[in-house]
Amino acid sequence: MPTVTLLPTEDAYVVGNAYVDTKNFGKDTKLWISSDSYPAFSVTGKYYHETAWTYLKFNLGNIKPEWVKSVTLHLFIPDARFVGSSVQVTDLAIRIYSVTPDWSETTITWANKPTGEFIQRVILLGCQETGICGKTGSSQVGGSFNIGHVRIPLLFWRVQNGYISLIIQPGADNNAMWTYSREANVPDNQKPYLEVNYEITETTPEPTPEVPEIIEPIIERPETVDLLFSYMRGIRELIVRIGETEKALSNVGDTFVYPVSVGSVFEVLVYPKRSLFGYKAKIKPSVEKEVNLGFPWKIKIKNAEFTE
Repeated sequence: MPTVTLLPTEDAYVVGNAYVDTKNFGKDTKLWISSDSYPAFSVTGKYYHETAWTYLKFNLGNIKPEWVKSVTLHLFIPDARFVGSSVQVTDLAIRIYSVTPDWSETTITWANKPTGEFIQRVILLGCQETGICGKTGSSQVGGSFNIGHVRIPLLFWRVQNGYISLIIQPGADNNAMWTYSREANVPDNQKPYLEVNYEITETTPEPTPEVPEIIEPIIERPETVDLLFSYMRGIRELIVRIGETEKALSNVGDTFVYPVSVGSVFEVLVYPKRSLFGYKAKIKPSVEKEVNLGFPWKIKIKNAEFTE
């Protein structure tokens, strides 16, 4: 099975902070992922409580969506920390989302970012593995954790307009971390990339379904709405005489008549498998009483022949 490695065609991060939520960070050499911050470890270097999401977009080229068998995301995270004005150590984790590719790395901001569909949560370093699980404090608790290379088989993916587009969000409180962007001067295996396994298959087109012959009903066209309702009342009486809905249905086909909402014209339409009973939507108020009789005013007709 062929495998292709794809670097992002676009990447960016957005920051939820009132001072920078309309600023674009698409050309930075780092991609930030954080649920909190403190000035010494933040995007701006100034504030607490910066939330950052990273966006990644991968172009599949000539690989058709139906050929894709598995997708694995690779991240390299050299620096992850527990930070914030009030910190409790839990897990270092991320959440991955599928998102529309209709965003640009040069214009995306926190204010205009698209949201996505949740795929999975990934624990990068479990609380117990940190050696300081549950510890509390402020600003930063513990040191810097070099997570290194992370291989994440995606539970599902979406191919939209030839792209797989993802959001990487923080997966726990007090998490802050970064990875290299595609603009960074580092080896490609330290940038985010996708490993895509695919299999070229030829699909057999489905046969065109046969269109059943439509037999036009033979009916006399009543010239006025009053005559039409007289005709319909006659049909209703037949239904009453039959006495059972199933038997009544056996006498109707795929064609029904109804009065239009204006004028005295009526139309014959063909709709397979429609309900025997009709709608009120197109009935004029002057003929509302016809509906209140409790019988179908819109009747499907089979060959337009009704006999006792």
